[in-house]
Amino acid sequence: MMFSEEYGRFRAVSIHAPAQASEGPSPVPESLVQSIWFDQMLPDEGLCTDRGRPVRVLSPGWWNRAEGPDFKGAQIRLGDRVATGDIEIHLTHAAWRQHGHHVDPRYNNVMLVVVLTAEPPSNPPITASGRTIPCLLLSRFLDEDVRDLAGRLSFDDYPHAAAMASGQCAALTQKYGVQNTLRLLVLAGEWRMLNKARSLRERIERVGADQALYESLLEACGFARFKPHFRLIAQQFPYERVRQLIARDPLLLEAALLQIAGLLPDALPDGASAVPHFTRLLRLRRDHLPGLRRLPLTWKRTGVRPNNYPERRLAGAARILSRTAHEPQHATSGLAAALNAIWQQPLTPLARRRAFEALFPSPAGFWAGHCSWTGKRLAKPAALLGPGRVRSIIGNVFIPAALAHARRHRDRGLEETVLRFFTAMPKEADNQVIAAMTPRLFGQLKPPPLTFRTQQGLIQVYQDWCEPNASCQNCPVIAFLDVGYSSADTTGVGERQAPAPRRC
Repeated sequence: MMFSEEYGRFRAVSIHAPAQASEGPSPVPESLVQSIWFDQMLPDEGLCTDRGRPVRVLSPGWWNRAEGPDFKGAQIRLGDRVATGDIEIHLTHAAWRQHGHHVDPRYNNVMLVVVLTAEPPSNPPITASGRTIPCLLLSRFLDEDVRDLAGRLSFDDYPHAAAMASGQCAALTQKYGVQNTLRLLVLAGEWRMLNKARSLRERIERVGADQALYESLLEACGFARFKPHFRLIAQQFPYERVRQLIARDPLLLEAALLQIAGLLPDALPDGASAVPHFTRLLRLRRDHLPGLRRLPLTWKRTGVRPNNYPERRLAGAARILSRTAHEPQHATSGLAAALNAIWQQPLTPLARRRAFEALFPSPAGFWAGHCSWTGKRLAKPAALLGPGRVRSIIGNVFIPAALAHARRHRDRGLEETVLRFFTAMPKEADNQVIAAMTPRLFGQLKPPPLTFRTQQGLIQVYQDWCEPNASCQNCPVIAFLDVGYSSADTTGVGERQAPAPRRC
C-alpha cells in the first residue's frame, strides 16, 4: 500500500508526446456579456476584430472570479495564428481606462477585449507594457437582441452549471460511469502529494527538517495573496531564533513576527482606545527585539475578510509554533519531532487528525476578539485559524512532510500510515478550481463524494491539462478515460493498473 506514481508516468509520456462591474447606463449587465462569451453564443464563422482580422474561438477560457481579467487561458485563432491568453469583457470601450487596466500589469496577457458596442474604439486598449489589444465588437455578431438574451438566461447557472462548463471528458464519464474518472483523480491526487513531498524533501536537505517545515507551515497560514509574504518572513526569521524567543516568553514570538511584517506600529492612532495586549508587545519589542527591522512588505486588504487579516494569521502561527516547541515533551525536539511523534502513535486516521488539530490554538486572547488593533470587538470569539485552514495545513504540510520523511528514511511502515491517513482525509472547502473542474469532468452526472485526495487530483489535472488547454484539443486525458470499461468492470478504484496512455 504505497503512493502510486502511475499518474506521473502517464503525465510524462503525454506531456512529451508530439464581479460584475458598473460602467454607466446600459440595458444589460456586464455579466450577460460574460455569459454570452462563455457559452459562445456567437456564429462559428465570420467573426473578426475591429480592424478586420479574422477570429475563431477555440475555447473561451476559464471564468475568473478573482481579481484580474474576466477569462484566463482562452484559446483563439487570430488570422492564421493560434494564441493562448486572457480575455477582458466590457460594455463600452471607455471602461478599459476607467478601470485602470492600461496601467495594471495583471492585464498584460489580455489578447482580446470583447465589447458589447458595435462601434470601434477611438483609442484602442493598450496594456501596461505598451501593446495594443484588438477588440471584438460583440453587437455586430449577435443574432438576437441582447435584452432578449438577458430575459431568458439564468445567471445563477454561470459559470459552473452552464453548458460550456463541461469538458470533452464529461461525455466519457457519462458513457462509462464515474469510476474511470475517479481512478484518474486518485492517481493524480497521490502524484500531487508525492510532488509536494519531493519539494519539501529538497528543502529539508538544504536547510534542515525544522526550518523547512516552519517555512511551509507559515506559508500555509497566510491568506492566499499573503503566502509569499509569510514564507519570506520565515526565511528571514529562522526557526532557531523562533525557539530562542519561545523559551523566554511565547509572546515574544508574536511580537517578533508582527514587527518583521511591519504590523506592529510604534503607536496606535490618536484617539484610539488603549489596548493592553499592544502595550505588552511594544514592551517586549523594546526590551528584547531592539534591532529587529521590518521587511518592506505591502499588505493589500481589499477583498480580504477581516478574520483573515495577516495580524491574526501571524498570531495564530506563533501559537502553533509555541505549542510544538515550548511544551515539556517537545522542548528539546522541535516542530518536526512533535509532528513525527503523532505519526508514530498507533491511532486511527480520525484520532490522528484530532491529535493534529489539537496543536492549533482555540479562540483565546486579544486576537480571538479582534481583527485589527483598533477595530470593534467581535460579537463572539473566533479562531485565529479557522477549521478549513487547519485542515488545509494538515493536508498540504503535515502529510507531505511525513511522506518526505518516510521516503528519505525508506520507512515503508510510515508511508503506509500516511497513505491511510491521506485516503481518509475529508475534503476541504471547495475553491474556484474545484468548483470549475467538477462539472468539467462529470458533466450533468452527480459526482461521487470527494475526499481530500480526489480534490488534490482535481487540482493536479487542472494544472496539467485543463488550464493550459481549455479547448480540450488533443488532450491525452481523453484517451486515458476512453478505455471501454463499463461501470461493472471497475471493481474498485486503484485495483486496476492504469492503462497505457494512447495518443490522440
